[in-house]
Amino acid sequence: MKLTKKLLAPRTLALITTAALTFGTVPVLTIPAHAAGISHLDEVRVALFIDSAKYKLIEPVTTLSSTGGMDISVRSTAGAAEQLWLTLQDSTIRMSLDQYSVMMLETTDFAAAKGLSTKLATMSADGYVLSRMKQGKTVFQVFYGSFPTMEAAESASAQALKDVTVAAFTKQAPPAVTGPLHLSAGTFASEAAALQQAAVYAGAGIQADLALQEDATGKPAYSVWIGNEASPAQLETVKQAAMRAVPAIPLQAANTKASYLIRKSDVTVSANGTTPVPHFAAGAGQQRTLIHSKSEAITVKEKADRKYRGDMEISTYQNKLALVNEVPMESYLYGVLGAELGSGWPAEALKAQAVAARTFAIKQGNKYEIAQVTDTTLDQAYYGMQKEFVAGNQAVDATKDEVISDKSGLISPVFSSNSGGKTADPSEVWGNSVSYLRSVASPDQGAEKGKATWYRIQLTDGRLGYVSAEYLKDTGQKDKNGTPYYESTDQNVNVRLAPYVDNAANPSIDQLAAKERVLVIGQEKESNAYSWMRGPYTPSEMKSKLTAAGVQINGELTSLEISARGPSGRVTELKANGVVVKVPYPDALRTVLGGLPSTLFEIEGAGSYTGSTPQGADLAIVGGGSAETGTTSADSVCVLSGNQSQPTSLKKSDLTALGTNGLAKPTDSVGTPNTPSVTPTQGKQFVFRGTGYGHGLGMSQWGARGFAEQGYDYKKILQTYYAGVNITKE
Repeated sequence: MKLTKKLLAPRTLALITTAALTFGTVPVLTIPAHAAGISHLDEVRVALFIDSAKYKLIEPVTTLSSTGGMDISVRSTAGAAEQLWLTLQDSTIRMSLDQYSVMMLETTDFAAAKGLSTKLATMSADGYVLSRMKQGKTVFQVFYGSFPTMEAAESASAQALKDVTVAAFTKQAPPAVTGPLHLSAGTFASEAAALQQAAVYAGAGIQADLALQEDATGKPAYSVWIGNEASPAQLETVKQAAMRAVPAIPLQAANTKASYLIRKSDVTVSANGTTPVPHFAAGAGQQRTLIHSKSEAITVKEKADRKYRGDMEISTYQNKLALVNEVPMESYLYGVLGAELGSGWPAEALKAQAVAARTFAIKQGNKYEIAQVTDTTLDQAYYGMQKEFVAGNQAVDATKDEVISDKSGLISPVFSSNSGGKTADPSEVWGNSVSYLRSVASPDQGAEKGKATWYRIQLTDGRLGYVSAEYLKDTGQKDKNGTPYYESTDQNVNVRLAPYVDNAANPSIDQLAAKERVLVIGQEKESNAYSWMRGPYTPSEMKSKLTAAGVQINGELTSLEISARGPSGRVTELKANGVVVKVPYPDALRTVLGGLPSTLFEIEGAGSYTGSTPQGADLAIVGGGSAETGTTSADSVCVLSGNQSQPTSLKKSDLTALGTNGLAKPTDSVGTPNTPSVTPTQGKQFVFRGTGYGHGLGMSQWGARGFAEQGYDYKKILQTYYAGVNITKE
């Protein structure tokens, strides 16, 4: 499929996902009605929580804080101007949608409510705790989730009750589905008058809340709303009870088609239930509720307490709560540079990133319908103010309004963390060409500068692994083959299969005791954005990764080979058991192989010799015999190092043979207590070694740094990575 312009391929420090590499022609996009009036250059809409086909992160409630208080405004319909409804001195509020939920528990015991809420927080829908007065007592209500229908709420409740802990909390009374049906007990001239009337109902045991809604003059006014019901029948029952309790007040169905806010008391994060924060349930129609900080920023608790410039908009999208950060373009870019790069980077590299990031954001149009970008690497990493730094902000200001364009207009300036020495050709990532993208040399090696050294060790049981050099010291002793013994300098030192720390993907396979001796048979740099190692993986582990990615393997996995490469050397085709692994686009091979940093890699297998040469290169066996005569003695073998054109004859005692199970086997097959002879198991192991981090298209961030250190200015950097472009103000 031909690609005329590419919109969905961003820089990734994580893996590029299918959603980020969708094929197709970029459509002509328009800003949706409710975002009308927002200039592409002046303001960016960033989705923090959204349920969309391209990105999904859902929270039923969001917690917003600002030290100076907040203003709450409402856009009553799509495209309508915002109107100020409330000015709050409160530093923290919580926001949700007025939808269906499940009241799992009502109790006077806050500890019980807190315990159940904590348990529900580990489940898919999450929950919250409200406090209210009933007949002179404080009760705590534990709610679970926010759902578009009563049926969805009932299903979630049934699923939650399968947990024995949840079921134990609810054994006294079954959970009850609540909903967005309310009765209005009238509109009042002041908040105090509305509170007084609500207290009358509460004293009679009738649930009542304050609601804000526009009156006949278009100004926000306070009403008292009764009930929070899921069906008309439930609402009628509440109506009859309320009329018996307070017969003088006429009741009618609340107008939930117009915008509204229901104010409640939230004690979810309270230590003892006595310090509630305002909880506003917003209408779940076309209403847009805007939160404006009276100080510099708004903190979002559910986003790791990150602080954001600009405003927060709460709306309903795909029947879920959506939280969008409306932020000035330059302020948005401050956050992008802070997340993407670091304060020690050269100014020209920072400027190049600023121009690329600005162009990228503008180019997205309404990619998510209610937002242009997310805060993730599906687009551009954006952590608000959390990682901003002065030099980054200055780079944004110095390049204000500058964008990248070619003869067809604005380009989509994709970029990645590190291209591994050479950027990718579009055919290696998407399977087609793009006029302004090409493969070019890139000075990316700076990413491995200063990285720690890891020793490759052999444990006493023959297993091989890696230990950070920080935790080993040379004993000065060697085994009979001249291999040095090192000892651990600390207790419980982790041994890992590959030279990097990741407790999930690369967990410890063993731990060394203090002063425990091991053989050191090699060393290398800690895996980094430029050079890396993944594995070793057994055939069954590798098959599981392939199967998880939808690749079916018949029988055991016996071979995995690279069958085609693109212009930059990236892998574009792979065969498993001799059969081509089918993927929608070449870069998807990274995901298929369990999340490799890039497709610029080699595959190594165990059952080969390993060792070191004066050049420190890996060795390949090219057959027995002398390099010159084709003959050899019984204790030598011919090897070819990675940077040699002619093989060299080495003694077997200089090498370690890796058994097919990844265990070390001495080349003379003579076992000693410290270098035991090992009988290999069936099969082999797969090790991936490569360079680069990300898809490798367009600008390499580490390469931009390298070019800046060579004296390139930001325009030359950009024009090196993007062919035929100009840097202009728009």
